[in-house]
Amino acid sequence: MILRNILTYCGIKRSGECHLRTIVILGPAGSGKSVLAGAITHMLQDMGMDALILNLDPAAITYPYDEPDIDIRKYVRTERVIRKFNLGPNGGLIASIDIAAKFSRRIKREIIENGPEYLVVDTPGQLEIFVFRNAGIILLREAILSIPDNKSLAVFLFDPFLCSDLNSMLSLLLLAASVSLRIQMQILGALTKIDIIPEAETKRIWNLLSDPRQILLQMQESNVTSPIRKINPYAIKLDVWPVSGISGEGLKEFLTKIEDLLGED
Repeated sequence: MILRNILTYCGIKRSGECHLRTIVILGPAGSGKSVLAGAITHMLQDMGMDALILNLDPAAITYPYDEPDIDIRKYVRTERVIRKFNLGPNGGLIASIDIAAKFSRRIKREIIENGPEYLVVDTPGQLEIFVFRNAGIILLREAILSIPDNKSLAVFLFDPFLCSDLNSMLSLLLLAASVSLRIQMQILGALTKIDIIPEAETKRIWNLLSDPRQILLQMQESNVTSPIRKINPYAIKLDVWPVSGISGEGLKEFLTKIEDLLGED
């Protein structure tokens, strides 16, 4: 049944070409992942695209968008896992993702049966699920990335309120590099919440995030410890785009870049 659905989705009459493009939204807790996921999905729909949201956060109870089209909470809910195994919030989420990985094929089947042009994936804020643990990687690969000819990329969010100093910016860039290494996907950066910070501050943060050499140079001038000085800035350089999921500022240009990276038919 799954194979037949895959073949139907890919379209045998069109030389087996699939049309799915996946955008995986990643970032620290509170950085605006769900807001941006909803904004991207709605803009794609306004452009006439068949775009759906997949929620991969089993702890999410409310959303800043309409109910997700495909929801991991159909299979596992963190609050129930916490009660059943007497766990804390973090342990409950980690256990939930471990359980959710077992439902990867069912989630994949839902994606295939819905057959969207674009799939926007909303993820949990606990990045350790993807950076340190295998269950998050297995869930991404088996449920989403294993769909034939699926063109995908990840978006890593930079919360400007977490970019108040050079140390924080560098830490986030290193975290983004770690995520990219683990998930093995092309990755874009998004500086979020630009609707609520001054334009000058947005430009300052964006300029530094876009050029890690400047961060390292300024840190060296502050007599930072020697291991930091040995970081290769090109290894953590990321294409960062300032956007707002609330006002929509910068979103059209950001989507144009995403479409360029994912390619046109």
